[in-house]
Amino acid sequence: MSASITLLGAIDQKTMDQLESWLAEYNKDVSRQYLTDSSDPVAVQRWNLNSPFTKEQEAMVRAQLLSFSDESHIDHVYQSQSVDISRPGLAVFDMDSTLIKAEVMDELAVEAGIGEEIAAITASAMRGEIDFTESFVKRLSLLDGLSSDVMDGVFARIEYMEGIDKLMKVLNHFDWHTAILSGGFTFFADKIKRALDFSEVHANVLEIEDDKLTGKHLGPIVDGSRKKHLLESILQETGYSQSQTIACGDGANDLLMLNTANLGVALHAKPLVREQAPHPVNQLGLDSILYLLGMTSAEIRQISA
Repeated sequence: MSASITLLGAIDQKTMDQLESWLAEYNKDVSRQYLTDSSDPVAVQRWNLNSPFTKEQEAMVRAQLLSFSDESHIDHVYQSQSVDISRPGLAVFDMDSTLIKAEVMDELAVEAGIGEEIAAITASAMRGEIDFTESFVKRLSLLDGLSSDVMDGVFARIEYMEGIDKLMKVLNHFDWHTAILSGGFTFFADKIKRALDFSEVHANVLEIEDDKLTGKHLGPIVDGSRKKHLLESILQETGYSQSQTIACGDGANDLLMLNTANLGVALHAKPLVREQAPHPVNQLGLDSILYLLGMTSAEIRQISA
């Protein structure tokens, strides 16, 4: 498919008129298609452009569309080129606050009685205010002595992000290779892998001795640079083209992989990430990715039923 802008939200005539007038300044002709129908809770409309914006225009274009999104609470997502969902490719995902509605480090901290202290550090790291690796080591050290028995209970209360079932059923239907690349922990990521049929997991390994966390980790820390490296390594191993890559995350440590993939979706992301990621989305859950791939809700329902 050609270059496009996808609108997601309570689309009204004012929004369409504003976008059409703005595109006319760039001499862009469009064809419009609703990807949703009246039974869907959120409207999605794809505007296919007669030509992509130039590389020199893209930064300004994305900034203006983000401004439209913030003003209207309707996502305006520009894609210079599309990913073909019907051909296999590679899709990688952050875990915390992306696949699940929690930060597992924060949940473990609640069990240790220091939830607010660690949550504040986590939030600062996700906003890009402090280095992720530095914050990870500091937060983990505060969990020294916590019983590992609490982890099953923590996982039991965690909720999945909306749309995850639909997304994974569609990706697996089309034989996509899927990976969790998480700054969280393998204990939780492995459970999600098994439950939702991901292909592989790369996350941090907790050191546990005598059934207690030591406040340390084993192996390399999965930070932003490692996520990018893993995406590129898996892509090379699987042999897929970069044009067939999807990445999704919400924090500053996801930016490198989001800007490496063809479709880099910043889902309900922090302000810094929304500004710097190529495809920010706020109005839907993980199923928003399927609409950015050009699928209709009827097609999604047929496959995910």
